[in-house]
Amino acid sequence: MIRTVSDLLSAIIRDELPKLDDAPVKHAPTIGDMYEGLSSDVLNRALPDGLGLRVVSGFARDGRSRVSGQLDCMVVRGEGERLPYTESYVWHVKDIIAVVEVKKNLYSAELRDAFAQLNAVSDIEHAYYQGDDEVTDEPDRNMAPSVRTFAEMTGKLAWDGERAVALSYEEDALLQTLLMEQICSVRVILGMHGFKSERAFRKSMASYLEQNAGNAGFGPVNFPQLIISGGYSLVKANGRPFMTPLIDGWSPFYFSTPENPLRLLLEFIWTRLDEVYGLGGSVWGEDLETEIARTLLTCRAARIDGRGVWQVQVIDADGKALDAASVTEQWSPNFIGKEEFVLLTRLCQGWEVRCDDPEVIAWLKSRGVSFGDVRNRLLETRLVASSGNNLKIIAKKCQLAILPTGEYVAAENSTGRLDRWISRRIENSRN
Repeated sequence: MIRTVSDLLSAIIRDELPKLDDAPVKHAPTIGDMYEGLSSDVLNRALPDGLGLRVVSGFARDGRSRVSGQLDCMVVRGEGERLPYTESYVWHVKDIIAVVEVKKNLYSAELRDAFAQLNAVSDIEHAYYQGDDEVTDEPDRNMAPSVRTFAEMTGKLAWDGERAVALSYEEDALLQTLLMEQICSVRVILGMHGFKSERAFRKSMASYLEQNAGNAGFGPVNFPQLIISGGYSLVKANGRPFMTPLIDGWSPFYFSTPENPLRLLLEFIWTRLDEVYGLGGSVWGEDLETEIARTLLTCRAARIDGRGVWQVQVIDADGKALDAASVTEQWSPNFIGKEEFVLLTRLCQGWEVRCDDPEVIAWLKSRGVSFGDVRNRLLETRLVASSGNNLKIIAKKCQLAILPTGEYVAAENSTGRLDRWISRRIENSRN
């Protein structure tokens, strides 16, 4: 479904955008209104029915004295305050699902302006959620998604039953970032036209970051989830929906792609709505194709001279290499050995799997493998994480299968993705 809707919205923009580009108007505010109007129309069409959501323009507030600058498009729930004699609203940040800043052209100057505008929204959200008046009983305050993302990224559980696990400073900083990503709005910069190449877009963001190295407001949580410049996008891997595991302690948190920008926009907004309202697995369609992340920025938390900071690295990429690289790849479950299959089966059935279990150790030894090797292979599946001496399932619905070829596979199957993959594989083998 998500591909069908994104293709439909892309067709609308493809048909309507030339009309705006050719409009005989030179008045800048009116031109801005036209592009914002098109963006609002597209967003309205993208929202599922029956959830009471709206798309408005106006301002974000925190219930005290903090108010953002004027925002082009906000996807909101609940009730806001309409400003007298205008079509603008003031909306509380707790009821803002997404904020979209719209630009006719997005180049370096517009990128900086929109980044700063959305950063002001981020500042208001952080002040509210970290303040004394935080509301804790709303459905989107369930922190399980962030804890699961942390486990997928690190291979380590941050919450064991009813108690928190001791984390290092670096791990705790990552977890807190993921928690803020979950409860804050999805922030998007939408440039209808923009950079002519993916490399130029990447270089502009890298230059902006280098100019502000060490300044407040440029940690990973401050970056918009999605920046679109014409046919290219910069995307945040924050676990909702895109996730990349740590590499030597560094988190590849920002990547570029020429993938359909509206599909990416839907992925972010619908993931947020699914966590709040539970949209169900059918909205994702077959979901058998995944984006290939072309990493731009990696980060890690660190203490320097007693002060907590975020270290960020820029990953360069040659233009020819970007052009030649694949954009997507076919999704596949984890192909595992019999040892992993047996231990995963035990976990799925509610049994414990411990690294000091003599029965398990003896059985693995009889098969010529060590528990450590099997444990590492299980952690690589991102279906389990370690908790002290235990391994525990972190997938929402971990399922396993033995293929007709005798191969063992395992995957997250909460949306039926594994079932669809197996059906397609069997059909292809018959053909």
